[in-house]
Amino acid sequence: MKFFLVLTAFLLISSISADSCENCLASGKHYCADVKLCAFSPCLNTITHALNCPSLPNSTFAYDDNVARTQWLPLFGAGATNGPNAQKCFDNNWPTMKLSKRILVNCSDPSLVLPETQCSMITAVDQTKQILVMSFRGTVGGIQLGEEFLNYFQAKKKFFDSGEIFEFFYDAYLALWQGGLEQEMRNLKYKYPNYEVWVTGHSLGGALASIGASWIVKAGLFQSSKIKLLTVGQPRTGDYDYSMWHQNTFAYSYRVVHHRDLVPHVPFQYEISDKDKMYHHRTEIWYNNNMTIGSTYHVCAEADGFYCSNQQPDYSWNDHMHYYNTDLGYYGGLGCPKN
Repeated sequence: MKFFLVLTAFLLISSISADSCENCLASGKHYCADVKLCAFSPCLNTITHALNCPSLPNSTFAYDDNVARTQWLPLFGAGATNGPNAQKCFDNNWPTMKLSKRILVNCSDPSLVLPETQCSMITAVDQTKQILVMSFRGTVGGIQLGEEFLNYFQAKKKFFDSGEIFEFFYDAYLALWQGGLEQEMRNLKYKYPNYEVWVTGHSLGGALASIGASWIVKAGLFQSSKIKLLTVGQPRTGDYDYSMWHQNTFAYSYRVVHHRDLVPHVPFQYEISDKDKMYHHRTEIWYNNNMTIGSTYHVCAEADGFYCSNQQPDYSWNDHMHYYNTDLGYYGGLGCPKN
């Protein structure tokens, strides 16, 4: 009997094409990530969207926990505060990095009768390491948070020829771009044509960072190979086409998610009508712990399937405000103190 069952299973597996995930889905079948076979059933981890075909970053552009803690953390800390504290963040952690410009604009939703809210970001330059920085501030205050949530039920806007992104995120970025960021990045490109560009942000800042990295490529200012993107607590920002374009464009693009952080699951993908589904782009780095030094993390093979942080049965606001064992509500304002 056992021999018969084994033989049957062998014949079943042998009869199924071991084609690539992408080709499997293109043929109208599902891909089973558990056994890496097309149309295999039953399957616990079924892939139905090419966006989620298992793929890991090229080792040349690997995520590094120590670099994230010592370099990226003070970058998005600096972006969350005013000019003097931003430079203090650099002085305390990265002395060769110098603040270039802080941009503060009105990014209120004009369709809502609410008090004015603002969006902010900074640029910085390290002439020693040849790095330019764009760091975007996250949500500030309940009014702005309310605007974002209300906008999830409104329209999206086309992102050049590559899908759509949420209207609030689009308008907020455009306000920054027209409010001084475009001229700033053109000036920096002219002065430092061969520098890398590091783009980052937390929460709303993560969404704006994703758009910002994509925008300067679409605008023809920088090649995607010269851009590194790392966000923390980023909400879903664009639709399927935007996410596919993004992950096919950037070799170094990481979304760090802390344990049960609520915001990366907003909007809740599977509670929106199918035509309006929003998706994350690659690559998620999931810390299923408290993110203290030495904590393990998962480099997630799917972009936005029921995998990694999407396995969580519940969510936490506290996890959203704490990354790398640091309270982001205070970190930038204190000048990004070490330890």
